[in-house]
Amino acid sequence: MTMQQTPKISSQPSRWLLSILLLVILLLTLIPSLRLLIEALKDWHLLGDSTFAQVLQEPSTWRAFSRSLYTSGLGTLIAVCLGSLFAFSVTLTNIRAKTALVFCFMLPMMIPPQVTALSWLQLMGPGSPLLNTLGLAPALGSPQPLYSAEGIAMLLGIQHAPLVFLALRTSLIHLPGDLIEAARLSGARQHHIWLDIILPLTRNGLIAGTSIAFVSALGNFGIPAMLGIPASYYVLPTLIYQKMSGFGPSVLPEMASLSVLIGVLA
Repeated sequence: MTMQQTPKISSQPSRWLLSILLLVILLLTLIPSLRLLIEALKDWHLLGDSTFAQVLQEPSTWRAFSRSLYTSGLGTLIAVCLGSLFAFSVTLTNIRAKTALVFCFMLPMMIPPQVTALSWLQLMGPGSPLLNTLGLAPALGSPQPLYSAEGIAMLLGIQHAPLVFLALRTSLIHLPGDLIEAARLSGARQHHIWLDIILPLTRNGLIAGTSIAFVSALGNFGIPAMLGIPASYYVLPTLIYQKMSGFGPSVLPEMASLSVLIGVLA
């Protein structure tokens, strides 16, 4: 009686598949980024008179740079707090209707940022039915509180909190339950379990979610445009939009130079 041999499947990816993946990455990311960099530095030989140097010398550039860093950083902090709290609550507790709660929490990420900003403007304005019912509506003619750096950061945090939630929940799902149970049976206190087991094992997911939220907030245009432009509060994406509305041969190099700054900050 002869034993039938099962064919062995190679664990190494085939060369043609790897080549296709590299080609896709090259076409979708490297070539456009390289084209943008070339456009920004094409007159580098002019040194101080080059477009990139002139953009760096403009006060509006560094003002938008610092504002982008502030709103994105504060928005990321809000996203981390909201996303982490929700991820820990949904994954590590026995609350009901988890599917419905997760769907509702993910909604801000599914809605365009312009629509999110517009809905919050209506919610926080003098004509808000909710605030009028509670007697908390601002007076007519009073400044809109969302037209500020903190208003932009708050909506950026709400918009990108689901990104932190998804990354952290993936790590929480793969937590070894037997390790936590063994710690409890050995008499470990709850805060020791969090500090010594849960947080170290979910650190990579939290770092990944934080990084994605920051980069997404940095490149977000809709929310800073809806809330920042009326208050003349420009960040790098809205400053690029302002440059785009101009004319002349230097418009594209200036936009490319500002885009390089966003890439460096990211």
